[in-house]
Amino acid sequence: MANEAQVFGLPEVIINFRTKSTTAIARSARGIVVMILKNETTNTSKFYRINDSTDIPDTGITDKNVTLIKKCLKGIPLRILLYTLPKDDVEIPTPAEGEEPETLLNQADILRQLHDVKWNYICNPTGNTTDQHDLADWVKQERTLKRKTFKAVVANYDADHEGVINFTTGNLREANPAYHDALLAADGKVENVPNTIPEYLTYTAAEYTARIAGVLAGLALDRSATYYELEEVVDCDKYDDIDSHINNGELCLIDEFDGNGVKIARACNSLHTFTTDKGQDFRFIKIIEAVDMITDDIRDTFKNDYVGKVINDYNHKMLFIAAIGVYFRGLKGNVLDASDTVKNYVDIDEEAQKDYIKLHNSDDDPSEMTVQEIREYNTGTHVYLQGRVTPVNAMEDLQINLVM
Repeated sequence: MANEAQVFGLPEVIINFRTKSTTAIARSARGIVVMILKNETTNTSKFYRINDSTDIPDTGITDKNVTLIKKCLKGIPLRILLYTLPKDDVEIPTPAEGEEPETLLNQADILRQLHDVKWNYICNPTGNTTDQHDLADWVKQERTLKRKTFKAVVANYDADHEGVINFTTGNLREANPAYHDALLAADGKVENVPNTIPEYLTYTAAEYTARIAGVLAGLALDRSATYYELEEVVDCDKYDDIDSHINNGELCLIDEFDGNGVKIARACNSLHTFTTDKGQDFRFIKIIEAVDMITDDIRDTFKNDYVGKVINDYNHKMLFIAAIGVYFRGLKGNVLDASDTVKNYVDIDEEAQKDYIKLHNSDDDPSEMTVQEIREYNTGTHVYLQGRVTPVNAMEDLQINLVM
C-alpha cells in the first residue's frame, strides 16, 4: 500500500493538492457569480465579464441594472459573468410569409450556455416568479444528474434543496443618494426637495438576490454568513415568527435594533427535509460550500493530472488516494474538523469493485476472492473510491447555564 513517503512518481500532484489546501480559504472567498438581467430593447442577448465596477459599460445597461450589478460587487466576488436578455415588453416582428416565427430569448437560452462554464452562484434579479422557480429547478437537476457544484439564489421559492438559497425578505429600503444630494442643494430644507425624488429606494426580494449572491460568493470558508451585516439596508419586512421561516429553509434578514443594523438571520439554504443521506448539516451554506470546494478540487486535479496520463493500476490508485490524504490534512481547522476522533479519508470502494467484477467478468467470483484481490482487481478506466469528510461549521448557537 502506497503512502505519502512513497509518492515519487507523481510529485506534482502532491504539490498541487498542498497548494489547494493552503489556499483554500482565500480561494473560497473569490467565487464567481452568474447574473441574468432583462436589459435589451431588442431580441438580443449580450455577455459581459465584470471583475469590478470599472468593467461596467458606460452605455448599454440600464441604470437600474447597473445598481444591481454594483450590489453584487459589494460582496467582492471574484467576478460576475453577466448575461443580458430582452425586456418583457420587447415586441417580436411579424415573420414574412414562409418564415419561422421568432421567439423571445429567455432564461432557458442562457442556462443552456452554462453547463460547462466554471461558476459558483447564479441569480436572476429581474426575473419573474416563473424564472425564479425554473432557475432553482435547473440547478437542482444539474447538481443531481450532472454532479455540478452550482448554487442558485432565488426569491420566494421553497426548493427544499441544499443547492438553492431561498431569499424571502422583501421591501428592503435604502437611503436614496439623489435625495441626499437634493437635500444638500436645498440647504437641508426637506420641504424644498422635489416630490419626485424619494428619500428611500425600495427593492424586492428578487432584486436583492444580486446582493445575497455577491455576499455568498465573496465570503471565505473561515466564517459563516450568519449575522452578516448589510449596512446599506435601512429597514425591511419583519416576521412574526422568524424561527419558523428559517426552519422552513428561508434565508431571512433581521433587525434586532441593537445598533448593528440589518443582518442575515441564519446562513441556511432551502433544504428542510432531511434523510439519512442528507442530514441537518446539509442545511448550512458554509458546509455545502466546503463540500463543493473539495469536490471541485479533487475532480479538477484528477482531470488535469490523471485522466489519460496515468496507468489505472492498484499502485497508482493508492498514490492518488495518498495525495488526497495530504490535501485533507491541509484543510483541517477552518474547513475540515481537526479532532483526533474524526477521520477525513478516501479509500478504494470495495463494494463497487465487487460490482465491477460481477458485471465485467463472469469467470471471477468476488465471494471467493480475498479483500486484497478485490482491491487490486483491474477495473479498466474506472477508479472507484469512497470516503468521508467532516466539515467544520462556525459558532452560531450558544447555550450557557450560570449558577450562583
